[in-house]
Amino acid sequence: LTAQALSSSASRRRRRVARADGPGGPGTVLPIVDRSTTKTFRKDLQRSDQYFRFGKTQMDKAMGDLKTVSGSDLVDEIRKNGFRMTIGDVTFVLAESYGFCWGVERAVAMAYEARTFFPDKKIWGTNEIIHNPAVNKNLNNLGINFLENGNDGVKDFGVVSEGDVVLLPAFGASIDEMAYLKEKKVQIVDTTCPWVAKVWNSVEKCKDKGHTTIIHGKYDHEETVATKSFADNFLVIKTMEEAEYVVMYLLNGGDKAEFMKKFSKAMSAGFDPDLHLDAVGVANQTTMLKGETELIGKLFERALIRKFGPQEINNHYITFNTICDATQERQDAMYKMFNTEYEAPKSKIYAELEGEQVGLTLQSEKNAEKLSSRKMEDESRGEAVVAAVPTGGKVDMCLIVGGFNSSNTAHLLEIAEEEGVPAYHVDFPERLGGSFDGTNLRNVIQHKPLKTTPAQAMKEEGLESLENFLPAGPIVIGITSGASTPDTITGACLERILQIRGLR
Repeated sequence: LTAQALSSSASRRRRRVARADGPGGPGTVLPIVDRSTTKTFRKDLQRSDQYFRFGKTQMDKAMGDLKTVSGSDLVDEIRKNGFRMTIGDVTFVLAESYGFCWGVERAVAMAYEARTFFPDKKIWGTNEIIHNPAVNKNLNNLGINFLENGNDGVKDFGVVSEGDVVLLPAFGASIDEMAYLKEKKVQIVDTTCPWVAKVWNSVEKCKDKGHTTIIHGKYDHEETVATKSFADNFLVIKTMEEAEYVVMYLLNGGDKAEFMKKFSKAMSAGFDPDLHLDAVGVANQTTMLKGETELIGKLFERALIRKFGPQEINNHYITFNTICDATQERQDAMYKMFNTEYEAPKSKIYAELEGEQVGLTLQSEKNAEKLSSRKMEDESRGEAVVAAVPTGGKVDMCLIVGGFNSSNTAHLLEIAEEEGVPAYHVDFPERLGGSFDGTNLRNVIQHKPLKTTPAQAMKEEGLESLENFLPAGPIVIGITSGASTPDTITGACLERILQIRGLR
């Protein structure tokens, strides 16, 4: 594997990751793990011979090897220069938080190391390791395939045989998938991000108390699918508006049929809003905004205080410290690039409850300490001092690099549009210049607009091309990348801009 391969391995217009070819029939029927035993089951699996652990020396080497193929000299130079560098008439302003988060970097390193450690084994992934097509394509090239869904939309494990190696992705796998793999007697390499696993542990604590788990996330996102598999009773809430709807039902009751229809795909079997909202804990999908998760937790806590009184709150609400700040750090860095600040979400219902409960200290506020992804990233990349921004300095346009199916990357594009800055979301350097082989580059870019869905973009549908996207004269270009994007891809995109400009 080479750095060049990582940036150009999927340079064709159709960049679909190769997947396991199943029999074309229905997906695999998985065993159902008793939800009261998930903690014990997972611990037993982790202690078994099937669960492979890399030693510290192996992981240190794997992380070091990854840097040699995923890094970029140009990106590193900009970072060390205070996140700002001028080349000719082009000034690059790099977001202070960008690219691979620590959990993603760890997962990718483990996947490459698995191929090295098991050179003769068939290796499968229960899903793409991360949401980046270049990384997943390179793993394909190393003989690591990803399981495909059957004709019923259910994942097909039929191609997996006893003795094969199976990778659990960075965002985890469901407990039922783990049970199937245990029965299949495969070797499991678990690349699940420790931040995600921490959420699972919190769900277990919630379940032990007999509380319902409120999950702030997207019900069909792979991470949330895994998280909810550890819960007994759960409800998945995506937005602040949904949280307010649920809280109003908790306090005042309402149209039960409407509630059940609204959350039909986002609740556990047998969920009853008249029974299962009186004692809850709030967990989260790690790619959701920390400000939203924090406010949703406080909203439920204050609602339950109103319903049962502050003296009873410990019997009705449990708070967790499950927020990873990687997503928020990248978004905060975007706002800073545009000389503005992130505005935390607001809720009229919360404001009303807060006004009633002046002087009460919430569990949610006591437990505000969070995991720091930035600290781990600085240890990996090395700390850098931010250069002073010139008076009147601004960003003329923004380049956002990341997989088209990456939700955290899409949020970065939303911020640029919100601030009125022209922005272009690309997944590969080949989207710039109108040439996939790097010759005869023109001033043109092919990008994914915000209105195009990830599903469309992954099929090369809904993409737009723009001629003369680089204006004449000096230009300041903001640069950022999603948490699943290696610096190699970002650096190659910047090199293309310089080539188009005649500076390379």
